[in-house]
This record gives sequence, structure tokens and C-alpha cells, in this order.
Amino acid sequence: MTSSSTSSARFPRISNHGVPTRCWCGEGITTFGSSTAENRYRRFYKCQIARDRKTKNHLFKWLDDALIDEIRIVDAKHERVAQEITKFEEMVMEKVKSEIVRVEAEMSEKLKEKVNLEIARVSQEMKHKLKITTVALVVVG
Repeated sequence: MTSSSTSSARFPRISNHGVPTRCWCGEGITTFGSSTAENRYRRFYKCQIARDRKTKNHLFKWLDDALIDEIRIVDAKHERVAQEITKFEEMVMEKVKSEIVRVEAEMSEKLKEKVNLEIARVSQEMKHKLKITTVALVVVG
């Protein structure tokens, strides 16, 4: 399978990656079928001006080569997106872990405060009961 893409140095160069949409001349691209013995019925892209004038200074690209280019472009984009998703997942997991640590520390601190308050309350209650018991013993005794 051979690939052919021609342009002249005197004409501006257009990106020829993937499926072309326009020729350097601004004309839209059309598909045609090859009639040569070597590439019988093989489809190619070319603008109508180039087709009518048989000039080689316009875009020419085999359809199958263009589709392979397009698949490679999509594969590269897919790979970049997959890498970005992986980085995003890692970033989210780090944030979740740090948030879990923060919440656990906050909960632990609040629990300590509640325990200390309960200990103080029970201690006060016991002191009060002890005073009442002491007074009762003094009165009885």
C-alpha cells in the first residue's frame, strides 16, 4: 500500500493529518475512485478543481490512509484523556484521604471534649453526693 500526497513549495502547506476537509486552495474535498490498474477502485480525497484540471498542486490523499491517520489521532487523544482521568482519580483519592484524616481528627477531638465534660459532670455529681452523705453522717452521728 503506497501513500501519496503532493504539494508544491510555492503553495501554502495545509495540515494533511487525518481526514482532510479542505484543499489548500479553499475548495472542499470530495472522494473519488481510482481508475489506474495499480489502484483500481481505491478511494481518494481530492478537490474538484484538481480533479477537473488534473493538477498535482492540490491535496491528494488515499481514503484508507486518511482513516488510519484519523484512528491514530483518536487513539492519541484517547490515551491523553485516559492519563488525565488517572491523574484526576489520584488527585481525588488524595483529597478524600486527607479529608478522612481531617474528619477523624475532628471527631476524635470532639469525642475527647465530650468525655472530659462527662467526667467533669460525674465528678461534680459525685462530690455533691459525697457532701450530702458527709452531712447526713454528721447529722446522724
